[in-house]
Amino acid sequence: MLLFGAYLGLNSFINQPPHVAGWKPFVWELSSVVVIAGLVPCVIRFETRFRVDARPRGRIILLHAAGALVFSAVHTTGMVLLRKLIYVGFGARYNFGNVLIQGFYELQKDLVTYLVILVAVFAWREFRVRRAGELRAIELAAQLSEARLHHLTAQMEPHFLFNSLNAISNRMHEDVAAADRMITQLADLLRAAYESDRDVLVPLQRELGWLKGYAGMMSERFRGQLTFEIDVEGGLDLVLVPRLLLQPIVENAIKHGLAEGHGWLRVEVRRSGSRLQYVVSDDGKGFPGTPVSGGTGLANISRRLELLFPGDHRLDCGSRAPRGAVVTVSFPVMA
Repeated sequence: MLLFGAYLGLNSFINQPPHVAGWKPFVWELSSVVVIAGLVPCVIRFETRFRVDARPRGRIILLHAAGALVFSAVHTTGMVLLRKLIYVGFGARYNFGNVLIQGFYELQKDLVTYLVILVAVFAWREFRVRRAGELRAIELAAQLSEARLHHLTAQMEPHFLFNSLNAISNRMHEDVAAADRMITQLADLLRAAYESDRDVLVPLQRELGWLKGYAGMMSERFRGQLTFEIDVEGGLDLVLVPRLLLQPIVENAIKHGLAEGHGWLRVEVRRSGSRLQYVVSDDGKGFPGTPVSGGTGLANISRRLELLFPGDHRLDCGSRAPRGAVVTVSFPVMA
């Protein structure tokens, strides 16, 4: 406000005749601006109590019309008193002129000033309301995405449980001891799952624990027929990864690629700069067509990756030479 008053004073000084002392235009403008600056908080408080967008409109208009008159009277009186005091300090005498004429001159300017202050207050409040609404919408969108993530992750557990029980049932008729071991392994996996059932992201070592438990169950089911390898780069145990992402890929490979569990399956986990990469490969029959289309497994993974890393992830499914399939997943390192 002081800089604005100095700017007005400079313009007034330029337009004054030579006989007018140079300090006077600055006193005129700065005194006016200083009093207005002191009145702005009062106008804001008055508008907060009687908002310009409130109803009934007629009452609000009358109140602010009265407020503008009071604003002008206080502004003019304070400005004149301030000028008189400063003039005394310079050894001069300030003459306001004809009270009616000069009072009307100040009134028409003050009405515009009062209106500008009201518009600024209203615009600032609307900006804050709109910004708060935008932030709330962002928060709700984030909560919705998180809820969808929890829902998609939760889908995997019944799916996994159903397939595991089916595998145990099949093994029960062939080897009761192996089925018993599979039940124990399943109990361990479910216990680990419930310990982190609210987490969308878990440390890699926990995700690999799930995978190794599942691999143990499948090894019991297809004893001597399935070769399972896990190759993990060192130093990645505490990296946060999406929960239950690897196991469905491996399950899909065993179920659709390795007929009757015959063959080998390899899981590789590597870090490249700021990205983590899973590579799941097998020597099965490969993909007969487009793999990510419906179902719970790969389609679920695709949707979760899009929610967690929109536009910044990869899920590639392809053939492996001379036979088999390769699924590659890549996403940013979270920690």
